[in-house]
Amino acid sequence: MTDSLEIRATADGRTLPREQVRAWESRRATTVLGKLTARLGRLGMRELMPDRTVDELRAARLDDQRSALTTLKTRLGHAGIYALFKRELAFSERTSRIAVAASRGRTKHAVMRLEVPDYSAERFATWFDDLTATNAETDMIDACPDHYLLRGLPDGRQEVVETTGGSPAASRFIVDYTATDSLTIPIATGYPIQIAGHACLDDGLIIGGVRHQFRSRDGALDALLTVQFPGTVPARFIREHQWHLAVEFSNWIIAAAPIAATR
Repeated sequence: MTDSLEIRATADGRTLPREQVRAWESRRATTVLGKLTARLGRLGMRELMPDRTVDELRAARLDDQRSALTTLKTRLGHAGIYALFKRELAFSERTSRIAVAASRGRTKHAVMRLEVPDYSAERFATWFDDLTATNAETDMIDACPDHYLLRGLPDGRQEVVETTGGSPAASRFIVDYTATDSLTIPIATGYPIQIAGHACLDDGLIIGGVRHQFRSRDGALDALLTVQFPGTVPARFIREHQWHLAVEFSNWIIAAAPIAATR
């Protein structure tokens, strides 16, 4: 994955330099690598990554760590991810139910804006939609260290296992991109491309949602990315998820550059 594109990230009126976005990703990559190592043990790590030692991975460049983490998660498989995070997922489901009940309909939004010169919003949105449609799990997982499982389901919805924001535990939820009635995220004027849907648990309880909005302006991609959380979620979690959004979409934008870049 190259990092030659100019990607301008802003949140809450402040600019997030590209090197700071990569530094946040690097910290999360190190944290996730440590978590996987602790749970799998050195024998488990050696089984899944026979050509690399844990110490080598800790000292590796970010791009190499990203690739190694994707390989580890892929080789674990869906059942392995479920087993490895069984307790965290149960904890997160309980806390999500409590947060929704306590919020009484109130919500908070994590918002990130990315601008990329010489880049097509239309082509990127098509590429991004195809990730779920074609079930491109590797591309979905590779975008952020906190992604553990992202896959399209037979009914068209998307299953997600990830660490959101600054949460201490991974969570699992389903995103339905055909359902938007529960969203409190406003539709921004002038953004014709909308990728939106609610996030729910298996029994249908809505715990949040997304509305990602895109437009091409003066030959540049303008992406307004928003995730909806229950209103009781701490402000620190919202701030951390802004970084999560900057990392995952920057990496997706870079991955889609052969199709979407116009220069």
